[in-house]
Amino acid sequence: MKKILEDAKHLIMADKVLAEFTVSADGDELHLLKGDESFARLIRVDDNAQWRIEYFHNLKRWERIDFTGSLAACLELLSESPHYLYWDG
Repeated sequence: MKKILEDAKHLIMADKVLAEFTVSADGDELHLLKGDESFARLIRVDDNAQWRIEYFHNLKRWERIDFTGSLAACLELLSESPHYLYWDG
């Protein structure tokens, strides 16, 4: 997980939308944070090369985004759809 976390940090720092976030590992999950608040998490799926995305909806629950892809593809989706990175309402 250490290598994956370092890869994620590099991808996030290179993206102007995601650069304001930090990433941390929690078990097999990666969490995108702003300060100490989680906004999105990436969870490995069965084959471990693919990831799925969940975002924290209305400060109440994790909501799954209907997308599975590589780590880079998931981060690209979050960058292109920044509304998943901010609390609703």
